[in-house]
Amino acid sequence: MLCFPNAKHLLRLAALMMAFCLTGCSVGVNVDTMLTPPKLSTQQEQIYQALVDTTGSDIRLKYPKQGSYLSAFIIEDIDGDDLEEAIVFYEKNTLATTDLRINILDCIDNEWFSICDRSAEGSEIEKVVISPLGSNDRMNIIVGYSTSNQSEKYLSVYTYSEEYLNETFTHSYASFDVADSGSGNANPDLILLGAASSGSAYAAVYRLAEDGIYHEYRYDFRDNYTDYSQILYGTMPDGRVALYIDALTGTSNVQTEIVSMEDTQLVNLLERCGRKAEDTVRRVGLGCLDVDGDGVPEIPVQSVFLGYESAAESEQMRQTRWMMMENERIYTEHYSYYSTSRGYCFLFPEEWQNKVTVRYDTVSGETQFVAYSGEWTDDMPVLLRLYVAYDEADRNEHLDDGFRLMHSKGTASYLVRAEQDEELSVTFGSLLLCFRFLN
Repeated sequence: MLCFPNAKHLLRLAALMMAFCLTGCSVGVNVDTMLTPPKLSTQQEQIYQALVDTTGSDIRLKYPKQGSYLSAFIIEDIDGDDLEEAIVFYEKNTLATTDLRINILDCIDNEWFSICDRSAEGSEIEKVVISPLGSNDRMNIIVGYSTSNQSEKYLSVYTYSEEYLNETFTHSYASFDVADSGSGNANPDLILLGAASSGSAYAAVYRLAEDGIYHEYRYDFRDNYTDYSQILYGTMPDGRVALYIDALTGTSNVQTEIVSMEDTQLVNLLERCGRKAEDTVRRVGLGCLDVDGDGVPEIPVQSVFLGYESAAESEQMRQTRWMMMENERIYTEHYSYYSTSRGYCFLFPEEWQNKVTVRYDTVSGETQFVAYSGEWTDDMPVLLRLYVAYDEADRNEHLDDGFRLMHSKGTASYLVRAEQDEELSVTFGSLLLCFRFLN
């Protein structure tokens, strides 16, 4: 339902826009938005004015940094009455120390009113999720907060009913998600990851029961993780949901933990396979990925390509092996050349494994895939040439030279030319199945 402005509201709005320019208040965070009044929808303008009528004009709206809700105005039905409410986070500029607050507004008889206002945790909003949890169908407002320097993070879960915003759960965290962890319920669960700075690094699943009680299932990791880069989910052959957690061990390395719910406990599936998370260590930026689209993430692990074993580290080319977990065993499912900087992965055809290496030709700018027979020579047969062109003339020149366009993104054109080889040549059709373009 929208509330439409009357003449009084329009006058208020004009004054409000002038106040933005004079006081430096804005709904943005940079100089440009401070100098230019934000373009709000009619509904957002009314919500903002209703907020200002309650709080005064010396406020700054706060925005979630990530997730589905990135606006300062979150419009959802949060109390189950089939009518939408507005959630707005803000802080007052007039206080010596900023006070982050959360305000709930409702639209009554075509006019917005502030109904509930309370303090919030931290000073920044990391992410907001609105969802029922577990076997309880009530709507939850799940908010991840952080301090200004992100040294601490706090999660709060709220419910809104009878014009009151009640906090039902709070916990420190390093990362969180709301997802199906294999409970069989129609609703997802709350998943928290904790860093070693707050004690043991851990993964925890919280399921909300019908009686409103949260049930915790926790696994403490052996390693002292400082943070986490992502959580992915995959369904195992027996139907269990596995959580693939990319954990940071410092500023440069990441490794993967795989955990799953089993009866009433969270178990470590890597240990079931006789492996440790340290076996998956690699550089930051190489996250787990469902690289072949089969619904189960693979873990990327790197080693040097054939022929680079004795080369200086700065000169080495590295292959990425994609590790698959299935039936409590881990094996290499794919060998590949993976360029995170250029956003593509080339999965080696099966007949290329242990027979092909990669080199970069500085003269032509090509990444070349060459047959390798155990000795590095300049005349190794080139099987595939890959070139990325960033302007039309360069692209057309390579097309005239026999290259074919594989993929385009923005100004980048990914061009390939397959060469003939009696044993290891590949067709353009098979190349289409080998390439994955990732961003």
